[in-house]
Amino acid sequence: MKIRKEFIIGVVALFTIIASYWGFSLLKGEDLFSRENEYICIYDRVAGLAVSNPVNLNGLRVGKVSYVDFIPGDSAARVMVKIKINDDLQIPALTLAVIKSDLLGVNSIELRYRKSDSYAKNGDTLSTIVATTIQEEVSMQMMPIKVKAEGMMSSLDSILSAIKYVFNKDSQKNLSDAIERIKSTIINLEKSSKGLDVLMTEQSGRLDRILSNVENITANLKNNSGQIDNIIGNFSQLSDSLAQINIQNTFSKLDNSLVEFEQIVSKINRGEGTVGQLVHNDSLYVELEAASKELHLLLEDVRLNPKRYVRVSVFGGKNNDSYVAPNKQPE
Repeated sequence: MKIRKEFIIGVVALFTIIASYWGFSLLKGEDLFSRENEYICIYDRVAGLAVSNPVNLNGLRVGKVSYVDFIPGDSAARVMVKIKINDDLQIPALTLAVIKSDLLGVNSIELRYRKSDSYAKNGDTLSTIVATTIQEEVSMQMMPIKVKAEGMMSSLDSILSAIKYVFNKDSQKNLSDAIERIKSTIINLEKSSKGLDVLMTEQSGRLDRILSNVENITANLKNNSGQIDNIIGNFSQLSDSLAQINIQNTFSKLDNSLVEFEQIVSKINRGEGTVGQLVHNDSLYVELEAASKELHLLLEDVRLNPKRYVRVSVFGGKNNDSYVAPNKQPE
């Protein structure tokens, strides 16, 4: 019986030790009865992440944080975080571990799957990033408002300085004078508007005639729009034709022709060629004039004495007609 009590006490003590160890492990975020894979995450900062904080995937808890501490000997003082995830969940190798904080300030790690050709194994290191906290987001949102508020305060200070300057004695006098000048300007504008009103009333008939003439002109333009289009079309065709003419080539040919004509005139002036001889030598003219006179006498002789050159005998007799000499013209 004594042995039995000792045995019972031993068993109870063993179970107490086991339950205590299990409870302590549970408080540390470790579950002795589940099989888990452990992955390593390296962060520059953890934003208050602690052991036993949840690891979520699409809003569902799939693991927990099991270790948070500095990397020994790291010059940048980076933090190593180990997470444990159920071994039945396959994690892609490029999965991103993001530290997030909710409205109550509870930090957690959210897994964001990224497409990859392989899966992470137990002990692998995952890619990491720290999401901005609510405080940081509020600070980022408030920063532009802060900058605008500072600018507004500076502008308000300038406005107050200007108001202080305006309300001294000299500025008040200048302001009063300016208001008086503005008043005088308004009075002059009122007089000018009255004069303009009178002028418009007196010249209303002339304005009506001018408007009528303008209306007639626009009506004529509208009625003759077809002719105007034809004229514009003709001008367009003329401009196209002028554009197609090779003016430079034409002027080049004209220039060559003028050069050749100048050469011909120079030859004539020098007495070269037949035309030059006619211009500079009168012997050819004298000979032509003498030949013309002789030809005239010959034709006159043929007219007066045709039988001398053409003899026609019907019965074979002689023709004894007398010869008539042509009249010689005086030389």
